[in-house]
Amino acid sequence: MRPTSDLYRQALARPHQVAFHVTSTDIAGVPLTVDSLGAPLLRDIPVSKGSVAASMTNRVTRTATLTVTDDWYPRTPSDPFAPEAAVIRISAGLRYGDGTEEVFEVFTGRVYDVTRTEAGEVTVQCDDFAADVIGCQLEQIWTVRNRTSVLGEIRALIRDALPSATFTAGDAVDAPVPELNWDKDRGSALDNLAQALGARWYALGDGSFTVQRLPYVIRNPSITLTDGPGGTISAARISRSRDGVANSVTVVSERTDGTNPVRSTSRNTASGSPTRYGDRFGRVAQVINVQTPLTQAEAKTLSLAQLGASIGLTEQWDVSCVPDYSLEPGDALRYIVSGTGTTGRLMGDQILDRITYPLDTTTAQSLSGRGPVPPDTLT
Repeated sequence: MRPTSDLYRQALARPHQVAFHVTSTDIAGVPLTVDSLGAPLLRDIPVSKGSVAASMTNRVTRTATLTVTDDWYPRTPSDPFAPEAAVIRISAGLRYGDGTEEVFEVFTGRVYDVTRTEAGEVTVQCDDFAADVIGCQLEQIWTVRNRTSVLGEIRALIRDALPSATFTAGDAVDAPVPELNWDKDRGSALDNLAQALGARWYALGDGSFTVQRLPYVIRNPSITLTDGPGGTISAARISRSRDGVANSVTVVSERTDGTNPVRSTSRNTASGSPTRYGDRFGRVAQVINVQTPLTQAEAKTLSLAQLGASIGLTEQWDVSCVPDYSLEPGDALRYIVSGTGTTGRLMGDQILDRITYPLDTTTAQSLSGRGPVPPDTLT
């Protein structure tokens, strides 16, 4: 979760005013909006409705959908919503009574599609910069350029497709890269490298890229959300399921020199865990074949990460709430909601997989996540 002021957190549970800003530039940062004389001038573009979705389960983590008037339909390749040139930046948050704002960057990326109806309603679809990266397939076989650093190799692959790319440090622990090569699929190469660190690569709201390990173990949730008086939750759907849950994950990595593959198995053997391997849940094994993690330690890191991601699917919450634009995918939250009849209040800790940021004053925010893993499970 991005840092906020105390006032911001207090205001969410009270009547408040939201603030949105949508601007357009080219990839170099030159404004595509203009002043009255036609000179470039960065200014807000009015949007009648829209939303940003951020999902950790997609390579293109952030997408934006905007609805604007017919005046904004691009007539030339240099117009503010022209797919040929436009980079859209969206920030959102709260506006206080004194006119000051506390806003957060929730989207930066290109316009990918613009559609105009016969009634003159214009819908704009945008994808974050990860779409640029995976859309630039490898024209020649890519061989490793940074043998000492997985993170360095990830940056090289991204900058080869998007020279202007910037990076924000994540919490992934770096490691050496084996002598490998990839053919055609740049996204697959990046996935392989990030997985070797038990992490994911993705674009943040400000357009920068990061490599982040996901916190499958929750010790202290960032915030607690509740329903009822003084709360911000308007609806909560809770499900428990076996679908997609494995309590044993094996990573197999074929070596390029023809020797025996590296194999690492992680199992949930935690005492008291409801998904303990061989206990009442049974034995559900998943095997993942990858190219990159050739060392035993790297394979173990990946198998533990995948085990945590899988076990977390046992309980999932889908929540509608007052929009909080400081939230980020991967944040750890605690929910407390009312039961019905004689049922007491329900509580659940969740790691956010998907967030929507509404760009209007009436739509609730949607949060979807997965449960945490007991600390003694991922060992």
